[in-house]
Amino acid sequence: MLKTSSLLGLGLLLLAGPASEPATVVPTPMWPASGASLTVSEVRFPEGFGTRRIYLDAGHGAEGNTGNKGVTCEDEETFTLRVAEDLAKRLEATGHFQVRLSRKPGERVAYPLRVTAAEAWRAHAMLSLHSDSRGTAMPWSPTPGQECFRQDAAPGFTVLWSESAEATAHLQAGRAGLARALAHRLGQAGFPPYDGVDYEGLYAIDTAQPGVFVAREPTHRQIFVLRKPRIPSVIIETHHALDFEEAARWREKRTLEAFAAAVAQGLVDALAPDVAQAAPSLSPRVAAPPPRAAP
Repeated sequence: MLKTSSLLGLGLLLLAGPASEPATVVPTPMWPASGASLTVSEVRFPEGFGTRRIYLDAGHGAEGNTGNKGVTCEDEETFTLRVAEDLAKRLEATGHFQVRLSRKPGERVAYPLRVTAAEAWRAHAMLSLHSDSRGTAMPWSPTPGQECFRQDAAPGFTVLWSESAEATAHLQAGRAGLARALAHRLGQAGFPPYDGVDYEGLYAIDTAQPGVFVAREPTHRQIFVLRKPRIPSVIIETHHALDFEEAARWREKRTLEAFAAAVAQGLVDALAPDVAQAAPSLSPRVAAPPPRAAP
């Protein structure tokens, strides 16, 4: 009987076939890998939000100030103008923002003139767009005959604000609220916050929101567009310009769409805090309007 049972069990095993292989768990791609996804959220505007004026500063582009040179040897001033022009179109397409750019292609505009223009226009907020340069980089050649620097170990965004001595408590609160709201929405969209390991001595960590850093005088950096405006102002360091993959992602349409949607919602959160939780109305998806027909 024992022998018969053993034979029966062996037959059942043969009929069942070989044991199945354990399922392979494929790790989720992490930004800035090409498979890492970003979310383009619908922007929600509370009833009564109206139209807000946003002064959008394309960082650098002043006389003798081209900014950093990215991993593909692109000047920072070129990158910031390209992204600022795209963001301006997408914000205005919502119907809830009027946007002015700090400079046009070929212009050299001093920073004091930008701040004066933003205040004279009575902008509700000033956003200065930049890319960051972090860590110890190594020279490399993206194309024959070119040499710039590369460092792929510190991706992510940051948002900076200033706790300048001359700012009122109300203005400091406006700066902090704007920075934290923008960073929160950028993180929700899938942009990772930078941990700030290279910021020691330059900025302090704002513990209220990952990715936010504050310049506290006189210890930290004194940056004109953060400390001088009498309206809430922040710098958005969009990404690490020396990271090859991250710089490539910032040339993708999807990245610009997700960035614009996150910025728009962050502006809503910061500029209408009393009604941000009210029943919202939906705007069209943040996208650039169709191109105009040639004259």
